[in-house]
Amino acid sequence: MKKGDFVRFAKPEEIDHRFSNQWPSMPKPHLGILIDHDKLMGTAAVFYEGEVFKLRSVFVQKAGKKDFEKR
Repeated sequence: MKKGDFVRFAKPEEIDHRFSNQWPSMPKPHLGILIDHDKLMGTAAVFYEGEVFKLRSVFVQKAGKKDFEKR
């Protein structure tokens, strides 16, 4: 992932922290724009609906064609 990419992500309030081993496979229903990705710290900043979310990288994935076809 690099700056400016469209990404899908899960908001922090939607994350169930009890199941940390299932984080990479959890649903990521929101589409936003990646502002910053720090690989060393494992964080990503995503712009979504006028707000910037700072998230762990496991909750962010690069969006593909199918994500845009669904909308």
